[in-house]
Amino acid sequence: MEVEQEEKPAYVFKICLIGNGGVGKTCIARRLCFDTFDSNTRLTIGIDFYTYDLPIIIGGEKTFVRLSIWDFGGQEQFKKMFSYYINGANGIFLVFSLYNLNNTLLGLDWWNEHLDKLIHDTTPKILVGCKYDLVKEKEKKMNEVIIENFRNKQGTIPYYKTSSKENCNIREIFIDMTKIILDINHFEYDKIL
Repeated sequence: MEVEQEEKPAYVFKICLIGNGGVGKTCIARRLCFDTFDSNTRLTIGIDFYTYDLPIIIGGEKTFVRLSIWDFGGQEQFKKMFSYYINGANGIFLVFSLYNLNNTLLGLDWWNEHLDKLIHDTTPKILVGCKYDLVKEKEKKMNEVIIENFRNKQGTIPYYKTSSKENCNIREIFIDMTKIILDINHFEYDKIL
């Protein structure tokens, strides 16, 4: 009896979602991996893990990159585990809520400070604003100024507005992060599908 072998990924990357509790990290992971959205998502207790296989062409052959997605509970009691959680990360999403901008964007200062202490200052990062669907039109312009000031302070990292509810820019942020990781490590690939 022949045992079917599972196809092996060309690359495996650890992607970490960090930020305060309740900003939308779990909704991003679930939208990408399961194409679902639940507005009553509970806060993550500790860490949740997800896997997503991103199709890629390497040397003319179709294969895939396996993304190991680590969703870290942003509540205060879990912060002491942060150094273990972030170890070995290939890419980091700094996640905040566009709907609760002031509290959640400023909360990223703690995470950034600890990333630098843990020597993750060169690990690729993307700033992700969640819940774009909830932002009122009159708040959008003011929010942009605050976000640009934050980005300039952090070294102008890439920034995306997302909505897990509307599935806006969810897969795109993971494609962009994968490209960045592939490029900085000089890994061979033709294109991501």
